[in-house]
Amino acid sequence: MHDLNHFKTAFNGVGWFIPPFVSMGFLNMMYKRIIDSSGAFTQKDLESLLSLIYSPENISAMVVSRYPIVPFINEYKQIIAESIRAHFLGLDHVAVTGLMPVIEGAGINLAKSRSINCEKVSTRKIFISLAEHCKDDAQKYNIGAVGEIISMMDSFKEYADHHLYIESNKYPHTDKTNRHGILHGAYADEDYGEPINFYKAMATVDFLCFISSFRSALSWFAPEETESSKILAGYYQAHRILCLMKPNLEQLNSKTQD
Repeated sequence: MHDLNHFKTAFNGVGWFIPPFVSMGFLNMMYKRIIDSSGAFTQKDLESLLSLIYSPENISAMVVSRYPIVPFINEYKQIIAESIRAHFLGLDHVAVTGLMPVIEGAGINLAKSRSINCEKVSTRKIFISLAEHCKDDAQKYNIGAVGEIISMMDSFKEYADHHLYIESNKYPHTDKTNRHGILHGAYADEDYGEPINFYKAMATVDFLCFISSFRSALSWFAPEETESSKILAGYYQAHRILCLMKPNLEQLNSKTQD
């Protein structure tokens, strides 16, 4: 049974997990970059690679053709869309803070749909149980490439357990993409608010889309570009231009006040 445990070890080791909707060729490239770094792979290196996955073109295709139709995720499509706009405007504190409740709400609702006990249970344990249920489904019903799915679920479990839902003072990486630290205010301005925080949060939303697709007969492949998604991607690019203009506007405003 073919698995992706080499990806799991490498990606979890740098504070990430095996993502859905990403080509095997790209994952192989990322894996090679991490291994070739001989332990020197940084969160900035990870951010640079994730920016290619969560580009305006790729995200706009998800906004147009995936988030509105995925059960449990579609209940938060407007919040997701607003968080994405905030990211492209350079407002990553707001972007990641907007996505954290989506992750929690959609994850808990998915768990309840599978009759997983969510009463007086930590969100971390709920996410671990959710991944275990999907592993059981894959094995019981021979869904997809079973070994690969098991690796993906184990990778997501480890990320939730050791990163997303770990105690904020135990978070092991510099990016601080941690639910407790962000939503409880343990982290200040300088602790997070970078694109990588948004990318990791979006990856978690996409993984919940993947989990929802187990029982909703939706494709496990990333959606194709459409005319609507191309227009939306252009809109996001315009947001980026505005973001780039911000330092110049602040400098002009400072000179005016002087």
